[in-house]
Amino acid sequence: MKLAATGCSVVGPVHQQDNQPNQDTVLVQGIRKGWCIAVCDGLGSRKLSHKGSRLAANLIRLAIRQPDAVDCSAETISLGLQKNWLVAVDQNSSPYETTCLWASVDSNGVLKSAQVGDGLLLVRSEGRFSVITPERSGFGNQTQTLSHAKLCDWSFGETALSQVGDGVLLMTDGVSDDLIPEQLEPFFEAVYEQLKRTNKRRCKVWLNQELTEWSTPLHGDDKSIAGIFRVE
Repeated sequence: MKLAATGCSVVGPVHQQDNQPNQDTVLVQGIRKGWCIAVCDGLGSRKLSHKGSRLAANLIRLAIRQPDAVDCSAETISLGLQKNWLVAVDQNSSPYETTCLWASVDSNGVLKSAQVGDGLLLVRSEGRFSVITPERSGFGNQTQTLSHAKLCDWSFGETALSQVGDGVLLMTDGVSDDLIPEQLEPFFEAVYEQLKRTNKRRCKVWLNQELTEWSTPLHGDDKSIAGIFRVE
């Protein structure tokens, strides 16, 4: 079995115009012959949200690196992440608010994934494509964050990448908001095929171009994506 992973983040046109930092953070990290990825989207209205998203991604990396992480559920890892994030911001979470989507695949192909807040978590296992993210409820400008999320606000997935072509894809709402349901599986397949026939670096270049030249030019949000796929 061979796994491959890639990810990319670009600053949205609005933040470029206002000379603001990218408030998204992307993590793509090899760990014990497996991979860990995350996409975290800091709330644009919060002064330090770019630091909050970076902190969340780093805490996921540290959590998956722990030897006992292999025996922990996605729920346990996520709630531990949330607790550690709140401790790190000293309970003053408002300036740092961020969403968080993460996934890990070990050397045996076991996938764990979770999401809180906006964005999309897509999985293909045993050749079957599925959307882990629940349908959005409430007003369009409302989202959950690590600051206040309860257990019921999280979505979890645990399965296996048992076939070539199986994988997991994460994206922030700067990407997901512009994709209609009929586009999700073809988009997933396009990223997989690009990574399969090139490599992590070249796929990142391709993703960067796709996100920079995004087909909805008036969508000013930062755009981030990360995925892990079984390629052999």
